[in-house]
Amino acid sequence: MTLPVPQPVQTNPDKLRWGIVSTVKGSMRQIARFIAFHLDLGANRVHLHLDVPDHELATRLSHPKVRFTQCDDAYWDGKPTRARSTHQMRQAYNATRVYRITQLDWLAHIDLDEFILAPARMADLLAKVDPNAPFVAMLPAEMLDCEGDPHHFKRPVHKAIKRQIYPTYGAHVSGGFIGTQSPKVIARSGLHDIRLGIHALRHKGRIVGEGAQIEELDLGHAHAPDFETFQKHVTYRLEKGSYHDRKGKLNKQGHLIRVLMDDPDPDALRAFHKELCSAAPERLDVLAAHDMLITRTLDLDTKVARYFGKLEG
Repeated sequence: MTLPVPQPVQTNPDKLRWGIVSTVKGSMRQIARFIAFHLDLGANRVHLHLDVPDHELATRLSHPKVRFTQCDDAYWDGKPTRARSTHQMRQAYNATRVYRITQLDWLAHIDLDEFILAPARMADLLAKVDPNAPFVAMLPAEMLDCEGDPHHFKRPVHKAIKRQIYPTYGAHVSGGFIGTQSPKVIARSGLHDIRLGIHALRHKGRIVGEGAQIEELDLGHAHAPDFETFQKHVTYRLEKGSYHDRKGKLNKQGHLIRVLMDDPDPDALRAFHKELCSAAPERLDVLAAHDMLITRTLDLDTKVARYFGKLEG
């Protein structure tokens, strides 16, 4: 469905204000990197809901542009039981709550392992968006296995060359991605009866269409940036996350991963990750040749030091 956008909208980049909302669970260093990266990108507000309450973390990472919400029993008291039932429901509830009270012009709903990769200042980009567009869709770019900067990200592979790039698993993995190919949303504020979900805006239960895209604006996703991270999260993702069967529908990605985990070869899952996530020079060359490679210096620890000083541990 289409949704009329209340006019006028903010088109002056020097006055436009944008921010991020996220429900997070991670280490202090992970959360500090996420905040610092997006503050450095120009975010005017970062709203973080701590799925595991941590007052010490909120105090240590205190910043004028950051708002922490402790998702403890007191926070959930009186709210719908269903809103708390799963991580996905908590994400959508928290994002929608912030959307409905925000004074920002735009609000992005992203996860802790995602980084907005912008080709220019975000305020400049958003100021030029079609004034009738209710949101901007950010397409994912999956982080490859990199120890540090520069970080490499891949875009989804074209069907015609998928098996060439991923000869063993290309036929079985959509787009050559271990994670999701679904976009995330930067929503224009001021829309009524909106639910800000994980991958879409909904108006009274119906998905809102007619969003915009900004050329070369990607959402870098550190879904499986190394095998250890992939292995650490795979069980949760199979049971409750992105590899989980939903509403009786087989998750093909999850099914393949279960098969590999049950394989007598103890290195089967590692080989899967290596083929799809390797940043070997020859792989980077092929991705670059097909305009599927994004390379960025994220400089995360320098940005953390700039905003929060030296973190212990």
